[in-house]
Amino acid sequence: MGITDLHHDGLVISMQVETANVMRILVDGSSSVNLIMLHVLKAMYINEDQITKKSSVLVGFSGETRNTLGEIYLPSYAEGISSYERFGVLDCLSSYNVILGRPWIHNVKAVPSTCHQCIKIPTDWGVATIKGEHKSAQECYTEALKPSKARFDAPDFVRPELVSFLKNKSSYFAWSHFDMTGISADVIIHMLNIDTSFKPMQ
Repeated sequence: MGITDLHHDGLVISMQVETANVMRILVDGSSSVNLIMLHVLKAMYINEDQITKKSSVLVGFSGETRNTLGEIYLPSYAEGISSYERFGVLDCLSSYNVILGRPWIHNVKAVPSTCHQCIKIPTDWGVATIKGEHKSAQECYTEALKPSKARFDAPDFVRPELVSFLKNKSSYFAWSHFDMTGISADVIIHMLNIDTSFKPMQ
């Protein structure tokens, strides 16, 4: 079914990476690298020791930076088209499992269209089409707008001891402003800059 309504959604597809069918793959022509999330590799039973420890700095639109854990080479397959790609590995919360940037787009000579929600790729047997998943794109966008939750990634053998320690020291933490005694009133009381010579009006 074609896309008839005006939209501003990204181009999200599913494809086979290594031996797994990976969903929520963003095709992003503004990205200079291909990226895959660490939890995806773990779900594919790929050990971290297969990641080449070659960290890169990623710079976001607003200038924020994030370091990759390293890089890994993986095969990808879609609509009879195969390629061997280098992925930067990220360990972060994301609504996308994989981001295919310009390296993949140029490697397979793809022509992606967010407007038409599809990708055209020239092959020896004609032009192949990878259809975008419009609903998945909307779900990813909605998730990206939600406030992120803090992650607790302590190793399993550390977690029980750490939880026990925090519980025993719970009285050391301030759970509300009533617990923060000794703070100057100048810090917690705000005064309105009002000229008392003026008559208040409703």
